[in-house]
Amino acid sequence: MPDERTGADAFIEQIIEAGVRVVFGNPGTTEAPFLGRLGKYPEIRFIVALHEAVAVCAAEGYARASGEIGVVQLHAGAGLGNGMGMLYNAAEGCTPMLVYVGQLEQSGLYLEPTLSGDLVALSHPIAKWAHEVRTAEEIPQVVRRAMKVAMTPPCGPVILSIPMDLMEAPCAAPTAATSWVPTAVRPDRKAVEEAATVIARADAPVLLAGDGVAQAGALDELSALARLIGAPIHGAFMTETCIHPDEPLNAGRLPSIDGVAAASVLAPYDCAVAVGTKVLTNVFPLPGLPLGDRDVVHIGLDTWELAKSQPSTVVFGDERESLQELTEVLTGRLAAGQVDNEARRVRVESEIEDARRRAIDADQSRWAEMPMSPERAVAELAALVPEDVCLIDESITAYGAVSRYFRFEPGRWYRLRGGGIGAGMALPIGVQLADPSVKVVALVGDGSSLYTITALWTAAHHGLPITWVILNNRSYRVLKENARRGSDSTEAAERLVGVNLTEPDIDFVSVAEGFGVEAHRLTGPDDIQRYFSAAMAADHPVLLDVSISDALTTR
Repeated sequence: MPDERTGADAFIEQIIEAGVRVVFGNPGTTEAPFLGRLGKYPEIRFIVALHEAVAVCAAEGYARASGEIGVVQLHAGAGLGNGMGMLYNAAEGCTPMLVYVGQLEQSGLYLEPTLSGDLVALSHPIAKWAHEVRTAEEIPQVVRRAMKVAMTPPCGPVILSIPMDLMEAPCAAPTAATSWVPTAVRPDRKAVEEAATVIARADAPVLLAGDGVAQAGALDELSALARLIGAPIHGAFMTETCIHPDEPLNAGRLPSIDGVAAASVLAPYDCAVAVGTKVLTNVFPLPGLPLGDRDVVHIGLDTWELAKSQPSTVVFGDERESLQELTEVLTGRLAAGQVDNEARRVRVESEIEDARRRAIDADQSRWAEMPMSPERAVAELAALVPEDVCLIDESITAYGAVSRYFRFEPGRWYRLRGGGIGAGMALPIGVQLADPSVKVVALVGDGSSLYTITALWTAAHHGLPITWVILNNRSYRVLKENARRGSDSTEAAERLVGVNLTEPDIDFVSVAEGFGVEAHRLTGPDDIQRYFSAAMAADHPVLLDVSISDALTTR
């Protein structure tokens, strides 16, 4: 009997037609028809993970670093559930993904067999679109639609449940090119004029930048507007490089957890210009308007987020196009004498530099401590990182130091999205595969790393030269910090149960070596200089367990 074309063949051929060359997954029996046909298609590289969360997060990393869709295979109901935390991150960060979930055979679904379930209903909270395929003939068309939906801003994960009997069934339906939707739309001129009027009357404007700036390639345009109006730039929902690392008006990321702290940072400003970002997403938000009663201009393409919770002057359009036109209008008004912000720019730049210097002085006051302060460890690592390294950043309580000492080059910094920890172990896999010529370094907290620690085996199995740095304070320190919000007292933090990762301490070196990854325990600056430089030169994965202090500092 000839090797008849099946639904699985149609699926694979359709994703190849769309340019897909890497698929991530955790194999299961309901996907056997798909996995059994993959060997026929040398164009596709299958990256195997030991847990669905790793597969999902690696696919997200690939999508973010390549600008293409991330494709992942999950196993039935339990596998979809296992991947849900990382799918939540992808949904929150608008990462384009095609998620194929193997459903059990249709003929027995009424019996509710083990691992079956309503996978579409399970997907709805985190899927941009979810669908269960009903015939083999619809597979290529549904896959084509799913990829188009996932890649159209606001992007997001699309989840397809495909019964295994349909993947085995004959399928004659042809593949076709996927149609992508261009979204570099120009803004309405009247809206730009209105936004310029709002900004021009401000005495103290501030810019809030989000991932839309990076995705539109609008870093130069953001800097140009900031310099023109003399405004500092703060990162808001920023998980990629949205502000040039050498921009003097780069004032750092807003506090992402405490709404009170974010409000304090924004207190001096009477007008906020939010570009390509959500407004705002603090874990503990202030009640009422996220940005208070100040004037707000909101620019971007995501109509769900634009003016969602904050009355705003809205400019709907591509961030780069919108910033160009807004700067053009404001430049005309400046030339006409309606706006004069040069002195303000100089003052703001000086204030930002002074704040940075004070922060570094505070860091260095703890330089001699052992175990090392997080700030000392991060500074030592940053001093040794080559310029072309790609940094995966899942620092939590050490983020302030990371932002001070590392350079976030465009396309070379990726941070977790959505708050679901564990991304720092698996994202590097996808990023490395997206550009094998780039050396990838991941900074991860010890607590975060354990959610997806099996990513180490995937890297070893596929020979990926990733370096993980575990910043090990033997605790969920962020929980301690959150417990004492608004206070310097450590009493509330000390009462928490279950936040110390001790008795026994976790032996990350032995764990890594058990997965086939070279590993070393680092306890001081000399160790960092010795082992980190060697890791940078290695052609295989390396884990460095860096011991840092868990002491809560006075704010």
